[in-house]
Amino acid sequence: MASNDGHAERIASAEAMTDADAQYLAQVWRDCETRLAPGSELLELHRESADEGVSLVARYRLGRHNRESAATGDTLLEAHSALRDRIIIDRIRFGFSDIVESR
Repeated sequence: MASNDGHAERIASAEAMTDADAQYLAQVWRDCETRLAPGSELLELHRESADEGVSLVARYRLGRHNRESAATGDTLLEAHSALRDRIIIDRIRFGFSDIVESR
């Protein structure tokens, strides 16, 4: 497998990956990290085929909680784009939930 910046053990796929897929998922990993809040940590990125196409699931630590964001697209590129948006939406949702729970 091609280099993916040391994230190989945390990038999972339900099926075998080509080197190109592994390299692209490493780019998705780096992109997801930029979407997370400062101090957050991306724990795992999982890709699998779905009835609707391709599903991507990112697990990450946000504050004191482990969270998960998932998105699906007809292609890996579309799933990646949808995951970018989903992480931002979930960050807002989780942040609001944390504020309400702390009251």
